[in-house]
Amino acid sequence: MKGKKAIPAPFTKGVNFTNWLEYRRADQIPEHMFTRQDFVNAKSLGCDVIRLPIHFEEICEGIEDYTIPENVWRILDRVVSWAEELSMYVIFDFHNNCHGDSVTSNNVENVLTPIWKQVAERYKDATEYLVYELMNEPHGIEVALWNEIIERLFRMVRSIDKKHYIIAGGADWNSFAAMKTLPDFKDDKVIYTFHFYDPHTFTHQGASWSHLERMIHIPFPYDEKRMPPLPDNPTEDEKARYAAYPEQGTVAAVERFFDQYVEFSLERNAPVFCGEFGCFAPFADHEERVNWYAIVASLLGERNIARTSWDYYGGFGIFKMKMPREKGKWSLPVFPEDVDEDIVKALGFEVPRVVI
Repeated sequence: MKGKKAIPAPFTKGVNFTNWLEYRRADQIPEHMFTRQDFVNAKSLGCDVIRLPIHFEEICEGIEDYTIPENVWRILDRVVSWAEELSMYVIFDFHNNCHGDSVTSNNVENVLTPIWKQVAERYKDATEYLVYELMNEPHGIEVALWNEIIERLFRMVRSIDKKHYIIAGGADWNSFAAMKTLPDFKDDKVIYTFHFYDPHTFTHQGASWSHLERMIHIPFPYDEKRMPPLPDNPTEDEKARYAAYPEQGTVAAVERFFDQYVEFSLERNAPVFCGEFGCFAPFADHEERVNWYAIVASLLGERNIARTSWDYYGGFGIFKMKMPREKGKWSLPVFPEDVDEDIVKALGFEVPRVVI
């Protein structure tokens, strides 16, 4: 595999602007949480793409025919205008409930179809810097059923919009096995997507939702001398993760993971895109986290695989972690003062010096 590169996407690297259009009804959305200046700031880092997760299903809950409300259109229209003005790609990602106990409904097509029909009709003549991602991480739905749904959805969107790139991901949380079974859309503007949070024991250490609360100070790459001991009275899950880490926590394992996507890209003659990757900041040692990002970003770049890290302001983000000024009241970090320069450099971005 050495030296092989994926088919290039029209963009190279960026970030996810999270927690804006996710997990809220339309009337709860903070309309100006992200502004034009945030896009300018991201571009000053060297980002040429922003992935925008949008929880359309939650936004349109209870609205007949899943009609997208006007306040959401105002936000999306502004984002599209900024993308055109700044020559910066923006991905409209149909995000969804990804909590551990969630499943994608077998009837998800009943939501996806009216949403994407509205979006495609509204933006079919908009700037070429707009990209559609049909759905984030479908899971708990049969692979074959999802493939039928996404093929119909892709064809429907393309029948309306001939202009824009469309991103498609497989079932089982965008797994490689499911990606290999996706339809060959035979479209010159399709991009196949995957996500990367491996080794999970490292990237999610301390995270309650991953049952890793007690496993912290995990090094990457694996180093027997620096490994913390197993927690007292370890669970079967903790023991299994600990036993697997010597093999999973290696640079070679990461390389193999990415190499399979290069092969897929060349087989399909289409770009592949790592839409999410990241390491949870609160419990990972800072130097280890920086090293992981540097390795992952470098390996993706060497293989021509476009990427958007998860996320910007959040626990996987590019800013220094700040404690709340008042109990229960978090404030957004300030650009550029609060940017974590080590993380930014590891991601292959430019360190900001002044506010543009």
